[in-house]
Amino acid sequence: MSFDSIGDDHFRLAVESAPAAMIVSSADGLIQFVNAETERMFGYRSDELVGKSIDILVPAHMRATHASLRRSFFAHPSKRPMGVGRDLKATRRDGSEFPVEIGLTPIESETGSIVLATVLDITARREAENALSQRAAELERANERLAQFAYVASHDLQEPLRKIAAFSDILEHAISSANATDMSYANSVMRSSALRARELVDDLLTYSRAINDAQNVQELDLREEIELAVNDLSETIAETNARLHIEAPHVPIRADRSQFARLTHNIVSNALKYRKPDCAPDVVIQATQSEREIVVSFADNGIGFESKYEHLVFEPFKRLHPKGKYPGTGIGLAICKSIADRHGWRLSVTSQPGLGSVFYVAIPLGRANSE
Repeated sequence: MSFDSIGDDHFRLAVESAPAAMIVSSADGLIQFVNAETERMFGYRSDELVGKSIDILVPAHMRATHASLRRSFFAHPSKRPMGVGRDLKATRRDGSEFPVEIGLTPIESETGSIVLATVLDITARREAENALSQRAAELERANERLAQFAYVASHDLQEPLRKIAAFSDILEHAISSANATDMSYANSVMRSSALRARELVDDLLTYSRAINDAQNVQELDLREEIELAVNDLSETIAETNARLHIEAPHVPIRADRSQFARLTHNIVSNALKYRKPDCAPDVVIQATQSEREIVVSFADNGIGFESKYEHLVFEPFKRLHPKGKYPGTGIGLAICKSIADRHGWRLSVTSQPGLGSVFYVAIPLGRANSE
C-alpha cells in the first residue's frame, strides 16, 4: 500500500501531520505504510520499513509473543488499545527501547485484512509518573522519620527542661537564704541544661532542613567535593593528630553540593570524635567504581561498636556512648541517612569494637533524586 493509495489529499495530509506514529501492516505482519511521525519516532526512513516485518519495531525478547498476539488479533479483529496500564515498549533503529501505547484498528481492504496501528511515545508521561512515585515514597519516608524524630526529640528535650524547672526552685530558695554556693550550683546546672536544650533544637532544625530543603542536584567531581568537605575539618584534624588519606578518583557524580559536603563532613567528624584515647585517628576515604555505581567508603581505626547496632546508629538521637565522654546529640548520622535517602543512595556501616568502623555510600551512576 503506497502513500498515493491512502486516499484523497485531505486524508493524506491528516495522516502525515498526525502527532502519533501511524503504521499499516498486513495479516502476515508486513509493513505497508508509515507516516512521517513513524520515521521521526523510530529513526527509520519509510523505505527502510515498508515491506519489512512489523517485528523490527518490537523488542527482541517480545517478538515471539508478538507474532502470536498478531494472529490472535486477526482471528477476532476489533478496535482495541494496547499498553494502557502495562509496560509495553517499542524499539528504535539504534536499539533503544521506549514505552508506548498502541491503538489497533482493523480495516478490510481490496487485498485482504490489514491493521492500522497508532503508536504514542509515552516516555515523558512515564518519567513524570516515576518522579511522582519517587517523590511520594520520599515524602512517606520523610514523614516516618519526622514522626520518629518528633517523639525522640520531645523525650530528650524533657530532661534539660525538667532540670531548668527544678533548679529554678533551688535558685529561688538559695537567693532568699543568700546561699551563694547553692546559687552558683543552680545557675551552673540551669545554664548547662539551657545550652543542651538549645543544641537539641538546633539539631532538630538541621535535621528538618536535611529532609525538606530543596535540592540543587548537579554534576560534581567526586574527589574535589570530598577534599572541599574535609578541608573544613582541618583544625580538628590537626588537634587530634589525625591522618587522612583520600583515594578517590576524579569521576562525575550527581548530587546536591551542600548536602554531599554535609554527609562527608559528618562521617569524618564521627571518625575523629570516636577515636581511641591512646591512638591518633586514621581515616581512609576510598572510592571504587563498577558499571552501575560508585561506592565511597570511609574507614577509621576508632573505638567501633557491636554489629547489632549497625542500623541503630542512623536513627536520630541514638547514642551508643555516654554524653559526658563524647559530646553531641546523636543527630549527625541520621542527617547522613536522610541525605542519602533523598538522593537514592545506599548508606551502610560495618563495625567491630576496638577495630573501628567503615561507612559505605553507594551512589548509582548518572542519577540522583531531586525535587
